[in-house]
Amino acid sequence: MIMIENSRIKSYENLKSLCEQTEETPEFADALWQEMLENPELMGEFNYYVVHRTLKGELKSNGLSLLDMYFAQMNKYNRLHDLGKNPGWANKERMVLHAFREMADMLKNPSLIKKHEENESASTDYLL
Repeated sequence: MIMIENSRIKSYENLKSLCEQTEETPEFADALWQEMLENPELMGEFNYYVVHRTLKGELKSNGLSLLDMYFAQMNKYNRLHDLGKNPGWANKERMVLHAFREMADMLKNPSLIKKHEENESASTDYLL
């Protein structure tokens, strides 16, 4: 029991630190933390990310993984900044946090897949 609580404390500290580094609000961190507490797999993916600085991508919602969510964040960033690729100065850590947020939302409400698909098709309309 003590090990589990210590692990949770460390996870919370890591989340708060990452949110501070990316200038996310404490409310964003607390809301994402609540989702992680409700979904141990999401917390496991986060802990994996903190240790390895890469996404494992095993957790899925409607066939989409955290990697898919991250790539969607990159596409969104590129569209907003009118870039053909993600530059080195882009805040990739922030995109990861938003990928976790989007995954948490989709796990709670699977119907959000439609919105995700619409956003993704909008990012490639210029290719047609």
